[in-house]
Amino acid sequence: MNTIYTIQDCILIDVTTFTDERGSLSVLENAQPFAPKRIFWMHHIAAGADRGAHAMLEGSEVLVAVHGSFMVDLDDGVSKTSVLLNDPTKGLLLRPGICSRTHSYKDNCVPSILADEEYDRGKYVYEYGGFTIFRGLREITEERITV
Repeated sequence: MNTIYTIQDCILIDVTTFTDERGSLSVLENAQPFAPKRIFWMHHIAAGADRGAHAMLEGSEVLVAVHGSFMVDLDDGVSKTSVLLNDPTKGLLLRPGICSRTHSYKDNCVPSILADEEYDRGKYVYEYGGFTIFRGLREITEERITV
């Protein structure tokens, strides 16, 4: 990863939406800063479930609450914040190197995610200790991890 992103780089973007008497149509065509290579959504999420709890080493994503709402916790190793996604006309741009966790799904939430890379488990950090090493907050020695 050449750029070190912070949680301030994870911004809300406007999803183009057209509304008339028939309802609304929202489309992500030019709002996100990448061409999607993977699109997925979650549904029938178990009560109390958390998802994510990882950091992408290289890729970016846009998260949208297509229906319902959910919380996104963001952590760059120094600062933390939480973002409520509850409007299908807003998407959260998630940058590489940011640890994220989604939770508090409400109203039969259907989150949709657009990613700029295909899934590769090797390009994710799932352990918080590994995340802090990746962010340069800790270093590995032969005998122990130091802070």
